Amino acid sequence: MTTVTLAGPQPQQPQQLALPALREELRLLPAAANHDGSPAWMVQDPVNNRFFRIGWLDFEVLLRWSLGSAPAIAESVCAETTLTVDEADIQALIAFLEQHSLLRADSPRAVDRIRQRAAQLRKNPYEWLLHNYLFFRVPLIRPQRWLAKLLPYLNWIFTRGTALAVLALSLAGLFLAARQWETFASTVVDHLTWSGVLGYAVALVFAKTVHEMGHAITATRYGVRVAHMGVAMLVLFPMLYTDTSESWKLTRPRQRLAIASAGILTELALAGLATLAWSLAPDGAVKNALFFLATTSWVLTLLVNASPFMRFDGYFILTDLLDFPNLHERSGALARTWLRRRLLGFDDAWSERTPGHGNALLITFALITWLYRLTIFLGIALLVYHFAFKVLGIFLMAVELVWFIWRPVATELKVWYARKAEIRLSRKRMAWVLLALFLLAALLPWRTGVRGPGWVHPERQQLIYSPLAGKLTALPAPGAVKQGQALFTLESPDLKLSAQRATGLADARAKELLGLSGLPGGEERRSQVQGQQDKFMAEASLFEGEQSRMLLAAPFAGVLSDLDPQLTAGVWVQPRQPLAIVVDPAHWTVDTFVAEEDIARVRVGDHARVYIELRSLESLRGRVVEVDAARTAMLPHGMLDANSGGPIATLRPAGDERLGERRVERAPRDALYRVKIALDEAPRGQQMMLAKVVISGEGRAWLPTVLGRVAAVAIRESGF
Repeated sequence: MTTVTLAGPQPQQPQQLALPALREELRLLPAAANHDGSPAWMVQDPVNNRFFRIGWLDFEVLLRWSLGSAPAIAESVCAETTLTVDEADIQALIAFLEQHSLLRADSPRAVDRIRQRAAQLRKNPYEWLLHNYLFFRVPLIRPQRWLAKLLPYLNWIFTRGTALAVLALSLAGLFLAARQWETFASTVVDHLTWSGVLGYAVALVFAKTVHEMGHAITATRYGVRVAHMGVAMLVLFPMLYTDTSESWKLTRPRQRLAIASAGILTELALAGLATLAWSLAPDGAVKNALFFLATTSWVLTLLVNASPFMRFDGYFILTDLLDFPNLHERSGALARTWLRRRLLGFDDAWSERTPGHGNALLITFALITWLYRLTIFLGIALLVYHFAFKVLGIFLMAVELVWFIWRPVATELKVWYARKAEIRLSRKRMAWVLLALFLLAALLPWRTGVRGPGWVHPERQQLIYSPLAGKLTALPAPGAVKQGQALFTLESPDLKLSAQRATGLADARAKELLGLSGLPGGEERRSQVQGQQDKFMAEASLFEGEQSRMLLAAPFAGVLSDLDPQLTAGVWVQPRQPLAIVVDPAHWTVDTFVAEEDIARVRVGDHARVYIELRSLESLRGRVVEVDAARTAMLPHGMLDANSGGPIATLRPAGDERLGERRVERAPRDALYRVKIALDEAPRGQQMMLAKVVISGEGRAWLPTVLGRVAAVAIRESGF
C-alpha cells in the first residue's frame, strides 16, 4: 500500500502568510473511489487512531502543503491538474484540519487553542459517569501477535466448502426444529426462570466471544491490525469487543464488508449448528445448553446486531455495501435540513446532494433511525429502572431520558428558537391552527368503540351428564326436544338391589308389628320395631329417589346436540361424564371481556357490534344487558385461553406442571371485566365461536385519559 508522509511548509517570503504546519506523524493512504468515480484518500491520525476521508482537491492541496502559502498552492494545483482551486478552498481545508487537531502546535496561539479544546472536552467524573454508565469499554489485551500465529490453523474456515457445509447443516437444523416447533416454543417459556436467565447469560457471553473472534480473525487475514480487545459494558452487562477501526485502510470495500459481517456470519453459523445439535441431542443438560446457545445467537444476531439503526454490525455492513461512510451523521444532517425547510420554511442549503432519489432515501432512513432509537432508549430507561433499587432506578431512568432523548430534541429546538425571526408568517399561522386542532381533538370527548375479545354462545345451554354411575338403557336421537322430555334412562343394579332390600326389611318389620298384639312384652317391643320399620322405609325412599335421578330430562325446550358417539344401550357411564348438551337456539349472547381502564365507559343498553372470527364478512348487532362489577376470576370456556389458541393470556398455575396433567385453571393475567351482550339474531351455523366485539361506549377525551393513566402509574411507583 502506498503511503505519503505529510511534511510541513517551506520558508516563505515575508510578504506571504505562511500556512500552519501539519503534524509530522500524519499519513495519507489511498481509499476506494467516491460514488462519482473521483479518487479518495484517508488521512490517518496514528496518535488518536482516527481516519478522515478526503477528496481529490484536498489531496492535491496537501501534497503541495510544503509550498507554504495558499496562493502558491492554488496556482500549482490549477497549473498541474484539471482542478480549479482558490484560496477559499484552502482556508476551508485549514479549518477542517484545525477542527480535528491535525495541525502542529508550534505557536502560543495554537497551544492555547488546543488547551481550550481540551478544556471543552474534559468532563468531571460525574459527567463522565452519567454519560458512560450505559456503555463503556475496558481494553484488556493486544491480540495481534497470537492472532497472527492462530490464523494459519483457521484458513480452512474461509473456504467455499466450509461455507456450503455450514449452510447445509444450518438448514437441516432449522428444518428439524420446525418439525418440533411446539417443543421448541414451549422450551422458551419453560426457561423463563432465574436459572433459565442464568443459562441465557452464559450462552450470551459465549456467543459474543465467538462473534468478536470472527471479527478479529477476518481482520487479521486481510492485514488489518487489531489494536486491542476488551470488555464492553452494555447496560452494566459485560461482553467482548474488538477494535478493527484500521479496516478503513483497506481500499477494497469488499474486504471491509467481510470484516464487518464476520461477526454476524460467525454467530449465525454457531446458531445453525447449535440448532441442529439441539434437534438431535437427548434430553438433559447438554440439550438445554444447546438451546440457550441457539436462541441467544438467533435473537441477538437478527434483532440487534443486524440492525442498521444503531452502531452495531448491521450499520457498518450497510455503510460498506453503499460505500457511504458516516451514514448516521450525514443522513441525520439531511433530515434536520428537511424538517427546517418543510416545517419552518427555512431556505437552508442541503448538506450534500446524492444522485437520483438518494437524498429522499437518506432522509427516510434518518427518520426511521430516530424512531427506532427512541423505542430502544425508552426500553433501556425502563430496564435500568426495574433492575436498580427504586431511588437509583428513578435517577438513572431520568438521566437516560434527558441525555439520550430530550437533549438532542432540545438542541434542535434551540436552533429553531434562535432563528424564529426567519420563520415565515404563513408557517406561524399554520402552527397556531394545527395547535388549535390538536387541542380540539385532544380535549373533546370522542365516542370511540370499546374493544375486547368475546365468546358467542347460546343464552341458555345445559350440559347433560349422569349424576351417578349407571348402565344406559335408553338414549335419544339428536334434534329438537321439549321441556321435561326424557333424554337418557340409566339404571343402577346396586341402587335397585338396595331399594328392594330396604323395602323387604320394612315389610318384614310391618308383619312383625302385626304379630306383637297379645304377646307378653309386645307393647314394649313395638316402639323398637316401629323405629326400624321407619328407618328401612326411609332408606327405600332414598334409593328410589336416587334411581329417579337416573332419568335425565330436558331442562327447557331446545335442541339436543354434541351427543357422545360412543354411547349405546347397555354402556356404563361414569359420574359427571358429559353425555350431550341442550341449547336454546332462539336466544344468543356474547360474553366479552373489557380492560379495566375502559370498563367505566360501558353502560347497560349500549349498542355493540360482534365480528365473528374466521368469518370476516359476518357481523352481528346486539346490546349490553349486564356489566360485571368485579374483575373476572376465571374464564368461562377453554377456547378463550391463549394456551389453547384463544385471545386472552392466562396465569400459569402455582407449582410445577407434570407431564400429562391437564391445566384447568384459566385465570386471566390482566384485569378484565365481563360484559354480557344480547344478540339481535342468531349467528350462522348456530355454534359457539370466538369473536371481536366493539361496544359504542361513552365518549371520552384522550388527552386527560392518557394523563390520568400516567399519573396513576406515577402514584403507583412512587411508594418506597
